[in-house]
Amino acid sequence: MEKDKSSKEQEPSVKSEASTSVDGEILIKAKKPKSWIQRLKEESWNAELLITTLSIFAAIKLMDLLDWLTTVFIDIVDPSQYLIGHLILMLSFMGVCMMISMFVIHFFLRAYWVGLLGLNSVFPDYGSTPDSFYGPLYTEKLIARIPKIKDSIGKIDELCSVIFSIAFSLLFVYIYMGILASIYLLLFNLLSPYLPSTILFIPVYIFLVINILASLFLLIGKSRKFKEHDTFQTWSVNFGMLIGYLFLGPFTKPISQVAVVFSSNVKRKKNMMKMIMLFLMLGLFGSIFVIFNSNVNYTLDKNYYFSSIKAHPAYYASENAEIDFLLCPEIESDIVKSDVVRLFIPVYSHEDKYRESICGPIYQSAFSSPSDRKKAKLDCYSDVHKISLNGVELDLDFLEYTHPKTEQGGIITYIPLKGVEEGQQELIIRKEMGEEYEREWSIPFYLVD
Repeated sequence: MEKDKSSKEQEPSVKSEASTSVDGEILIKAKKPKSWIQRLKEESWNAELLITTLSIFAAIKLMDLLDWLTTVFIDIVDPSQYLIGHLILMLSFMGVCMMISMFVIHFFLRAYWVGLLGLNSVFPDYGSTPDSFYGPLYTEKLIARIPKIKDSIGKIDELCSVIFSIAFSLLFVYIYMGILASIYLLLFNLLSPYLPSTILFIPVYIFLVINILASLFLLIGKSRKFKEHDTFQTWSVNFGMLIGYLFLGPFTKPISQVAVVFSSNVKRKKNMMKMIMLFLMLGLFGSIFVIFNSNVNYTLDKNYYFSSIKAHPAYYASENAEIDFLLCPEIESDIVKSDVVRLFIPVYSHEDKYRESICGPIYQSAFSSPSDRKKAKLDCYSDVHKISLNGVELDLDFLEYTHPKTEQGGIITYIPLKGVEEGQQELIIRKEMGEEYEREWSIPFYLVD
């Protein structure tokens, strides 16, 4: 017994892969130890689940940041540049929404994968036909149509890893392009007083030309004539990397790595690529839904709230409780039971230069005291804001006011209704700051005597 015990203690600690007998001696072939990268691959799902959960939470918070950024664009950017702002916001919303959708899909697929692993540890595969709850023939035909559990585990693991890389790649592309476009828009506004717009739009023209040329290079490079042409392919690669450095900056090489991996395996993994495309389409549709339910649309259609035949809920404080940024004037309710109506008109930062063109540089220290400057500013508001009730223009006084809910700066005034007959009323608000900036809103309400 002691001999057996000592012989066991002297056995190699490595696991044997195969054993053979030569002249009565047993030779043990040790398994080759796994490389560190292989161990990381097998254990990466733990980090993936943790990062996915944190990323979903962070991305949802990032949506709040984009909503705030939308209001900043509307407030600061000149309406003539809203189209550029709209494209920037679209890119940002698409990047975040597609990342959220990909990570949500990744989370559920990885959770399903963990469930399959647990199930496989208890039941290595489908039970034998006689042991099935269903009939033998039914079970046999069903098993023939569904994949093996081990095959599903492997495919889902591959799909989750691919989704993880795509989600971050898309985020980097969209966010970086959004930042790049924001910097351009900032420089455009800073230089617009000194340079003509034709010169300031040159980067946009260069961007379009480079993208057209890149598309042509890719299209021609895939033809038989140039597919093996060394010089053409060298120029094509150089041109592609140049575009990457111009529009992706420090993310050029990481994004190129992901792109090459996909392009070189697209034929071998067709089913996986189809699933990825489906997930991307779901993210795209999700981003469209989010965009249409945000203030981004206002940067595309500035006349949305200017209709004279529609009573928008945004006009009334009693109806717009969910609105966190006002794009139009506001009264208290669509049904008025008092002799006065309080009217709030938001004032945006981009309007300053238009008011100064009408009233002069009222914010400079040309006046003798702060009270004089304040009076001149309020007089300017009266000059550029015209209020009419039922077609009759009113002579009103304005006060500066910060909206308590949206925290927007603006002005308020009070509309007297004493002597006005009961019934349907129409309040017209106009901003007249030259031919370049004219706005008009029609707010209907019902007066109850």
